[in-house]
Amino acid sequence: MKRILILFTLSYFGALCQAYAQDSIWTLSKCIQHAQVNNLSIKQDELDARAAKMIYQSSKYSHIPSLNLSSNYGTSFGRSINPTTNQFENTKFSSLGLSAGSSVLLFGWFQKRYAIQSNELKYKIAQESMEQLKNDLLLNVATAYLRALLAKEQITNVLYQIEISTNNQTRIEKLTTAGRSNILELSQAKTQFYNDKGIYLEALLNYEQSLIDLKVILNIDLQQKIVPVPNLNESVFLSVEEIDPEAIYNSALTYIHSIKSSTYNVQVAEKDIQLTKAKELPQLSLNFSSGTNYSSSYYEVLPSGDSQLISFGKQFNNNLSHFVGLGLNIPVFNNFSSRDAIRSAKIGLEKARITDEENKQKLKQEIYKSCIEYKRTLQQYNSSLSALENAGIALKAATIRQEKGFISYFEYLTEKNNFLKIQNETTALKYELQFKKITVEYFQGIFTI
Repeated sequence: MKRILILFTLSYFGALCQAYAQDSIWTLSKCIQHAQVNNLSIKQDELDARAAKMIYQSSKYSHIPSLNLSSNYGTSFGRSINPTTNQFENTKFSSLGLSAGSSVLLFGWFQKRYAIQSNELKYKIAQESMEQLKNDLLLNVATAYLRALLAKEQITNVLYQIEISTNNQTRIEKLTTAGRSNILELSQAKTQFYNDKGIYLEALLNYEQSLIDLKVILNIDLQQKIVPVPNLNESVFLSVEEIDPEAIYNSALTYIHSIKSSTYNVQVAEKDIQLTKAKELPQLSLNFSSGTNYSSSYYEVLPSGDSQLISFGKQFNNNLSHFVGLGLNIPVFNNFSSRDAIRSAKIGLEKARITDEENKQKLKQEIYKSCIEYKRTLQQYNSSLSALENAGIALKAATIRQEKGFISYFEYLTEKNNFLKIQNETTALKYELQFKKITVEYFQGIFTI
């Protein structure tokens, strides 16, 4: 049995060492950086931000005068109007026309200006949304990474548990041979060993599952080997005196991207009202156009009495025309659609303000909850450390007493299981406390990786 355990343990550590030698070691910093570059949701938000930027830049150019060029060429058959003489002709001829037009808005800039300002705010919202998603991803990666570290350390705990069970089984076998123990205690020791072996296999599966969850967030191939390493400073935790939830909240309002995004949404709603009102104002524009044409049937009579096709350049010069005019558009009546649009925009503003307040309340609640949970977990962790120390002393004493025959194996097994239970609880609390610390530091704006 002991030989089986040794082979079991050596195979595990051999595979682990091989993984360290061949596979890339992934720290929490590397995981976060990789996820922020390769996560599919972030890539989608980056595209949304680029699209919003293009719309904003395009709207900035809307105040520039427009200029359009056009041309047409065709062949006419039968009775048709000659574009150069403006007379009906019953012949076949070809014609070419060129024209250019430009328009300048003289009055009505308010509508364009508010549209530009609204698009700029929407671009900022897209940027803040992308940054908020990156921060949310940071916490998700940290959670998955710490779960993987917890599962990895629990494997070590179970291996230690198997080692104790193996030593106990060997010792009871010797005591039974010497007549100082019995078959019952030996059977209990063997049962405990196989139970521990089952726990070990379950711990391995939990570790593999935690790695799969981490790979999914990182958007890497599930076949790729990764080795998370505990590079966090486990001895440095925030003191309770450093945590002031109200101060953290007031500071977080200035840099939490979701709050900045909701503030921009309120400003967009305000611009929508201004934009809707601006649509009721008159618009005055200056229009200019110029054009000319050529026809293959346009002839001139020479002094000799003969006719000659007028040259291309001469026709273009002779047929050149220009137009300059003013255009005025005055909204008079549109079935009250403008009035309803303004009312709808005002409702949108009220909804945006309510959403902004809800987001602030939610942020405040999350900060207070995170601070309270961190304080509670820190107290639980410190208590668990003390309990683990005393449980270790009790286990050592029970081992000595059981070897000397002062207590039964069942009493010793109770102390052993109690120690291992507290050890696992302490390990879980350690990584839970790490995550609570990361969350508080995130709200403080000081989280470093």
